Amino acid sequence: MLPTPSLREALSVHFEELLVESTGFLTLDATVSSEVSAAVTHYLLDQALRPPLPDDYLHLLIYRALRCLHQDPAAQAWAAERLPNHRDSLPVFDPSIWPGPVPLIVWQLFASRLVRPARTVTAEGRILWTLDFRRLKREQAGWMEISLLPGLHALLTQLAPAWDETGGRGLLGLRGLYAAGFAPTPRRRKKSAVRSAYAPLDAPAIHAYCRRVLSNLQTARGWPHTPDVLYLDLHAEKRKR
Repeated sequence: MLPTPSLREALSVHFEELLVESTGFLTLDATVSSEVSAAVTHYLLDQALRPPLPDDYLHLLIYRALRCLHQDPAAQAWAAERLPNHRDSLPVFDPSIWPGPVPLIVWQLFASRLVRPARTVTAEGRILWTLDFRRLKREQAGWMEISLLPGLHALLTQLAPAWDETGGRGLLGLRGLYAAGFAPTPRRRKKSAVRSAYAPLDAPAIHAYCRRVLSNLQTARGWPHTPDVLYLDLHAEKRKR
């Protein structure tokens, strides 16, 4: 009876076969292919991640490994062929924006478009990380205060490495608070405002909570600065002007 291959061996073989199958658009020598396979395999085992895993996530790990090995033309060819639906999110995985390999949970945030990065022009080129509340479903339990706030805490904790390189200098933008019901939408010809029944908190409470979490992260991670928290939506009345 042949011995059962270990998980490390199985993963290495899988990634090397995947790279060999890509010779039509990817040019790599055997040494680079072996290094890419070893790097991705080591990361998955280090993170205690086992198959099955999303194909896009595995493809992004290979993209990242190619970039880290300075195989930029090969990385771009790989992205064009294997990641056509993630071109907008690829910069997230550049070393200048996201330090180090990408945990699965962070990748899932990017893939859902709940979190998106962009370089700002007016803020000295700093990265603006946008938290889009429009991506949340109102009927989910996450809209209750008892689970929404811990969820935000976990999300910001996962994003914290994004601000390590700048010592906490950065921006967190809150988008979709009006659309999601956390901010009141004024009615025409009436002074009263209507807030969604699904949102027991309001926009200032969400803003203040994010600032408290980031302040605690500043202390825990030794940042000299705290990321700024910005509203990215115009008030409903201002949008009409």
